[in-house]
Amino acid sequence: MQTLFVSLRLALHNLMLNKVRSILTLLGMIIGVGAVIAIVSLGEGLRNQFAQNLSSFGGDTMFMTPKSPKRPGQAPRSAELFTMDDMTALEEQCESVSKVVPGIDVNVTVKYRDRVTSGHVLGTMENYIDSGSDKLASGRYFTRAEVANAARVVVIGHDMANDLFGETREYGDPVNKYVKINGVNYLVIGLFEKRTNMFNGAPNVDTGFAAPTTTTQMRMLGSKDVFWVEINLKQDAQLEAAKEEVSVVMRQRRGIRNVADDDFQIITPDDFMQIGNQFINVLVGIFGSIAFMSLLVGGVGIMNIMLVSVTERTREIGLRMALGAGRPMVLSQFLIEAMTLTLIGGLIGIAAGFMGAQAVAVVLENMMKSQWSAVIPLQWLITSILVSVLVGVIFGVYPALKASQLDPVEAMRYE
Repeated sequence: MQTLFVSLRLALHNLMLNKVRSILTLLGMIIGVGAVIAIVSLGEGLRNQFAQNLSSFGGDTMFMTPKSPKRPGQAPRSAELFTMDDMTALEEQCESVSKVVPGIDVNVTVKYRDRVTSGHVLGTMENYIDSGSDKLASGRYFTRAEVANAARVVVIGHDMANDLFGETREYGDPVNKYVKINGVNYLVIGLFEKRTNMFNGAPNVDTGFAAPTTTTQMRMLGSKDVFWVEINLKQDAQLEAAKEEVSVVMRQRRGIRNVADDDFQIITPDDFMQIGNQFINVLVGIFGSIAFMSLLVGGVGIMNIMLVSVTERTREIGLRMALGAGRPMVLSQFLIEAMTLTLIGGLIGIAAGFMGAQAVAVVLENMMKSQWSAVIPLQWLITSILVSVLVGVIFGVYPALKASQLDPVEAMRYE
């Protein structure tokens, strides 16, 4: 143990003798480890934010979307949308279902006075504001009577209100004003709060409006189509059993006999989480691989500087061996120096990478107007330290072997 401490002290002493060269050599490790830590931290922060947002839906919510069934030998066909009769059937025939919220999204052109922009209208029922994470900043949401009568009323999103009425509201408060949507006047009865998270669901109401489902169907689409469905379950309902119950009803209504022919899919928050994790893992893997290449470049730089150090200290090595230092001691000395160098670089890289990730997270928060914080998983912290030491071992072995194999007599004669 005492020999280890002596070797470590000598390693630090030799590194301090050439401060500039040591710092330049450390840069490769700092950049490599820092890049890996920054990418992983941002990815984990994104994963946590995604999980937090999905948890707001709760475990008693499912989503149903249409899909085009794949049949061998047949050309693909467009997916069949849902109808309001489907919504009624699900509420009446599924014992595990407490509420069904149909969803429709229509692209529109919007005008207020001399300002014209494009956006979209999200068609929902009056209970959307109760089940969703979007909240009102002012005004009110539409009523059941307005849904029944396909009233020309809308709730405006935060960004859309800024586009039409100005960020400082130079055109006044949007609530109780009329805007033209596809050339028709609609009364703005409410204003949504700005979304604080990027995963509050799609489409984003910030950039458009919400209107009664019947209004979007009858006055904008000209059909009773429903694009997707949010299904809320009763408190004691089992998720898998509820999925099967909903599937049975939809197969009966669509005349589907085989499960393989389903032209709809039911997605739970767990499914969304799995998809999100796969996407984040791919991103972290791609960018992490690029960062890992810089770590290898840093390792090559360390090998190069250790070879230079062996050449510069040839006479020192010969003298130490002549005084009784064995080849294993010389080998361990240079290995410890390489490991010390990479470990210091790794620790600085971890700190720099995390601080860089936090800075990027702040920028992304401001750009996307959403919460995002960098997180370093403990396993990645430990892995980074171990990899830093391992790089020192791998790229320090050859210089250390070269030093330990010098002939003491020839080494002392070296000029």
